[in-house]
Amino acid sequence: MHTTLSRTEQISDAARLVRYACHPRRKPLGDGDYHELVERYRATPVFREVVDAIAEGMSLHVITAHSEEGLRVWAVPGGLFAFKLADLPAKMRDPKDRMVYGLIHVAIAAHAYPTAADLEEETIKRVSVKEIDAFVRHLVHRLREEAQDDAGLLPAAAAAQAAWNSYDALPPHRLGRGGGLAPSSSFGRIKSVLDWLVGQGFAQKAKALGPLEYRLLNSFRLQVAGAAALPAFQKITDVRRQQIADTHPTTAEDN
Repeated sequence: MHTTLSRTEQISDAARLVRYACHPRRKPLGDGDYHELVERYRATPVFREVVDAIAEGMSLHVITAHSEEGLRVWAVPGGLFAFKLADLPAKMRDPKDRMVYGLIHVAIAAHAYPTAADLEEETIKRVSVKEIDAFVRHLVHRLREEAQDDAGLLPAAAAAQAAWNSYDALPPHRLGRGGGLAPSSSFGRIKSVLDWLVGQGFAQKAKALGPLEYRLLNSFRLQVAGAAALPAFQKITDVRRQQIADTHPTTAEDN
């Protein structure tokens, strides 16, 4: 239906689609123009080539075009849109807490996608603050246990030890002055990470299931898949798979 569009019109439409992609919380559902452009990208190779070329010129790489989640891109390192530490909320940039937030972030990914099959399956994953906290505490225990040498010492990297110890020392649940979860609690820190993922368009709050329930979107799965080969992620997924095997033997055998 778009064969009569001029080259200039094609470029204009393609640039508009890339602009939508730069606003990750914006979705095609309920947005007729965005929806039409995403579907054209999915169905028309010529238009897809133009969109990809414009994205590349902006140091962006298209990772998927999803009917519900829209055009998803990641920024080439060093490019204009590359993620910077300064883009994180101030409380996540504090040097003494940064490793803890990083541990939580990777733990959320490993909890949701412990196997290669999980990373390939296009489904929305549900997670809760409570179950992520339980997994991180289990993870800390296992990592500390495995890191001990025969003399009971912990030769693991100082930064890793600091993250384990900091998380372990946090009370699970503590309310702040406004009645919400305090950042000095592990629940509060997990919620901060999940809320940040919501702000980046990688998750949604699942309020109907409870105030601390979330859904991880397909776009988050694709981001995780890009980092799946990292040793830290592989180690944490090993722990998660073993945890599943210990608590749900039948499920583990199926995977």
